[in-house]
Amino acid sequence: MASITKRGDSYLIRVSLGYDINGKKEYRSMTWKPSEGMTRKQIEKELHRQAVIFEENIKNGLQIGKGIRFAAFVEKWLEEYARKQLRSKTVAQYEALIPRINAAIGHKKMEEIQPHHLLSFYNNLSEKGIRLDTKYHFTGDFKATVKSYKLTFKALAEKAGISE
Repeated sequence: MASITKRGDSYLIRVSLGYDINGKKEYRSMTWKPSEGMTRKQIEKELHRQAVIFEENIKNGLQIGKGIRFAAFVEKWLEEYARKQLRSKTVAQYEALIPRINAAIGHKKMEEIQPHHLLSFYNNLSEKGIRLDTKYHFTGDFKATVKSYKLTFKALAEKAGISE
């Protein structure tokens, strides 16, 4: 159950998460400020609605704790979700990308990350000399090589697991 405390013209909503390893009680909190012109009854009704929504989000893991850095969140996400739900190859590819992502936004707190941070990161990745992806080009006579193995392009694509 969420606890509600009035603080000036706003309200503090706190939800208990139980106890941590050291026996210290853990909380998540948010501040809600009523809109201008709301009656006392409207404020009370909306405040309880906000408290229920906040508590549900916390209990369902949709809202993370304040102050968590992106790098810590990614590690938690990899451990609790990715390694259990995704294929190992996908996880390996994500893990290969993490150092580059953490170098750009890993130091930021989750609530600080804004769309312009992501856009500047994407733009930085597309700069010459920054991209790490590689493209491979066949230098020999590709048609002759395929024919020497007595394969059609369709059969080769199927064996490679790619489209024609």
